[in-house]
Amino acid sequence: MNKMLGVVCAVFVLAGNVLAAEYEAQGTVNAVNVEKRTLNISHGAIKGLGMDAMTMDFPVADPAMLKEVKVGQQVKFVLSTDSRGHMAISDIEARDQAFVTK
Repeated sequence: MNKMLGVVCAVFVLAGNVLAAEYEAQGTVNAVNVEKRTLNISHGAIKGLGMDAMTMDFPVADPAMLKEVKVGQQVKFVLSTDSRGHMAISDIEARDQAFVTK
């Protein structure tokens, strides 16, 4: 049994996304940076992540998301983290629209 558990753990480690998590948040888009593939967002507290309200740049998982939002727009977004602590927006929606991409 322990040997099998070790094999299963090794497979997850090799996959590179051990214990990935997702957190929902809301905020306002301040800037869209196509070159860096980031959105600058002033967001509320992200409690599950233990992050206070602040303004910061977030990378996006899919650059197509950058075309779907505008500066000044209120958005809801999903922030995904991997086992290394890297964060990226994996879903985003304008407050009056459905999710635009994943």
